[in-house]
Amino acid sequence: MRIVLLSLTRETSLRSYRRRIRNSVYDPVRHRAKGPWKGPLIALACTLALVPVACKVRAEEEPFAGVVEKTEEIRGFSFERPVSFERMSKEDLVSFLQKELSRQYSDEDWRLMQSSLVLLGAIPKAMELDRFMFELMGEQVAGLYDPHTKKMYVVGNLSLEVGLTQVILEHELTHALTDQRFDLLSLPIEEIHHDDRTLAALALVEGDATVSMVEYTKGLDVRSAAVSLILTLFLNQDTFQSAPSFLQAWLLFPYLGGEVFLLELMTRYRVENGSLNRRSYSAERDPGNPDWQVVDRLYDNPPVSTEQILHPEKYVHQSDAPVEVDLSAGPIAGLGPDWSRKWENTMGEFLIETLFSNSLSPLQAHQAAEGWGGDRYLLAEDTEGRQALYWRTVWDTEEDADQFRDACQRSIEKRSFGGFPLLLPKDRDHPKAVSLWICTDEATAQSLPRRDEG
Repeated sequence: MRIVLLSLTRETSLRSYRRRIRNSVYDPVRHRAKGPWKGPLIALACTLALVPVACKVRAEEEPFAGVVEKTEEIRGFSFERPVSFERMSKEDLVSFLQKELSRQYSDEDWRLMQSSLVLLGAIPKAMELDRFMFELMGEQVAGLYDPHTKKMYVVGNLSLEVGLTQVILEHELTHALTDQRFDLLSLPIEEIHHDDRTLAALALVEGDATVSMVEYTKGLDVRSAAVSLILTLFLNQDTFQSAPSFLQAWLLFPYLGGEVFLLELMTRYRVENGSLNRRSYSAERDPGNPDWQVVDRLYDNPPVSTEQILHPEKYVHQSDAPVEVDLSAGPIAGLGPDWSRKWENTMGEFLIETLFSNSLSPLQAHQAAEGWGGDRYLLAEDTEGRQALYWRTVWDTEEDADQFRDACQRSIEKRSFGGFPLLLPKDRDHPKAVSLWICTDEATAQSLPRRDEG
């Protein structure tokens, strides 16, 4: 995971700020914002579990306590327990990454996740997903908070006298602070079979720490902060820049999308009698003056879909809950006895729009994902290694379903999927559902029944 460092002036309106963030989320390759920032600086932080390291930093050597106090001041509550702060060498980081990625994903998980993304057309066939993630984290990580062992780390010999290091540390200290109060691991931030729900939870956690981090930068000397940001240009970001746009957007969304989500809620709503209530237009807050009561309220009832992150009013009104698509029976029956289910996941509105952004115009991609109700895909494999991915989506209206169907058809015509696709005909009994098969070989695609058995 990464932090994107942004600079927001008080004169920037929330509407233009949200537009710039959304543009960078949907098209992370270009990042040509003309306002207060020149583009994202990947500043290296993650909230994953770590391996304990023995080398501690003495408090008198670094201004750690000052960053702790400032973080408490910004977020409005104090640490219940002291946070252990240690150094991690680059060598220790390599060891950590190997163990951490093995803890979360088995070799088989990586293989099946990679196969699914290849068939969907999200990543190229030749890409080794596990190696890419290992290299990416190795070049990006400079600060870490471990929610399992409750420890803070700075990687390498970065001085805490430098503004950039303090900013990284403040972001991670916000994680530590909110973890003590709200228990971050109670959120689905490590769920690997429901990407939409995981991204929504991460958008709350990372958006919170990003807003807090931006508040911290206001207290830094402008020239000092500018020098610190320039230093990040010397950090190797080749792996991230070479990544498929789908993965770039996926990795940036919790920071950018989460920040915008929280700023919109804090600007337009207030907490009253334990609930979020709409402010009058004249009483809307300056987005540069966070209302942390709103953020704290979200941890009691966290967002459950990227649709809620992209459309905060749907979160507030709880009017469009995700439909859980059940694929426990039916879809692979037509493949034959040699086939078995291997992997399941959910894309959600954000990843669907991001996926179609690879082959369609921004407007077409947006229309394809808007009105999302729910989805689930299933990867099946036979004894000879052939694979078939079944993807069922449910939409709010028939018009929404037709727009998604149209996007699938356009992508098929452009050969954007990573296999042999079969778009199933419209089902009169389920007019708001659209189903798609993508197979690794044409023979399997040709043998599939031409009706939906999901």
